[in-house]
Amino acid sequence: MSKIKFYPVDNGDTVLIKVDKTTIQIDANIRNNDDCYDVMEDLLNELTTDSEGRYHLDLFMLTHPDEDHCRGIDTNYYLGNPDDYSDDDLEDDLVIIDELMVTPMLFSDATSTPAKALKKEANRRRKLWDEDSPDKNKAGNRLVIIGYDGDKKYEKVPSYIPGETIKKVNGKTMPLLEFFVHSPFKDSLVDGRAESDKNVTSIVMQARFKYVRTNTEPSALYLFGGDADHYIWEEIQNQSSSHSNKDKLDFDIFLAPHHCSWTYFNDVPYKKGETDEPVDSSKNLIKDHKTSGAVIIASSKQIKDDDDNPPHYPAKKEYVKLIGSDKFVSLAEEPDSKNPKPVVYEVTSSGFQRKDKNQQTGSAGAAVGSSGTTGRKSTYGSK
Repeated sequence: MSKIKFYPVDNGDTVLIKVDKTTIQIDANIRNNDDCYDVMEDLLNELTTDSEGRYHLDLFMLTHPDEDHCRGIDTNYYLGNPDDYSDDDLEDDLVIIDELMVTPMLFSDATSTPAKALKKEANRRRKLWDEDSPDKNKAGNRLVIIGYDGDKKYEKVPSYIPGETIKKVNGKTMPLLEFFVHSPFKDSLVDGRAESDKNVTSIVMQARFKYVRTNTEPSALYLFGGDADHYIWEEIQNQSSSHSNKDKLDFDIFLAPHHCSWTYFNDVPYKKGETDEPVDSSKNLIKDHKTSGAVIIASSKQIKDDDDNPPHYPAKKEYVKLIGSDKFVSLAEEPDSKNPKPVVYEVTSSGFQRKDKNQQTGSAGAAVGSSGTTGRKSTYGSK
């Protein structure tokens, strides 16, 4: 059984994918206070433990090193040599991250406390690969890089670039799930920026779920991209078209980039009459690639009719125009704004089925494109 769980964490992302017993967490915005949902209590119930009672997460994927994508990673997860995991760590229920997946941006632009802690941990793991240590593939030491090291791929650390497909997690082949990598591109590829920050280096991927191993096509598709802006999404569409990968943009669930920010639709600050019209590429991505019953999820605080950004009320209005009001899901309001809880979808033979409300809200329907890999197209995204 495969499922995907979206946690209500205000402006931030915390998503758990579970395929059988394999657990994958994408980003973290874990706030330890009484006013928010207890993410860690729920996560621990989803994770497996080893013979010593230590919790393990197969993969933690950091889309980019903003604090609202890694908050709490330094206080709730074990960062360091797994051989040094102590009784105190066990008592604190610190989670061992078997495999860590990051972009090169983490090594150069970690500014917050949790990002710096992750950078230190990633460097520790990277050193094991550079020294060809026999411990480099040990649970708690694995590292994967998404993107480029200057003008080339990382040579020693396992890595993927745009146009490639990830079929292994934590050293295990995933017969029911694969990730197609869209971004980050090389620095020189996209000149325009909706905002001048590290959001443009966000990991963008399509998660492709099969219901059973014998399926030749995915039955459910999840498209996500951290805080990537409209310039990045436009280039992704250009690259997908030129490399015959348009189907890799299809989605049953689309996580609204940057917490329902206007940056997906145009530049900020939002100025009525100047940048208040959505660019065609952003609208076309949704219109051309949404499947029957597709939903858009906003991982943000409650979206109000004001000038706040993110979330931005005009962005929500545009999403609703493109997807329909009944297909726009605000995590801050599920099941209600006073007591938000995780939104959960299960993979079925006909697509995603929503389980927290026991209702069908997304379906892939007919085949949505080939699930075959593209091979190692080193020129993809490198012009």
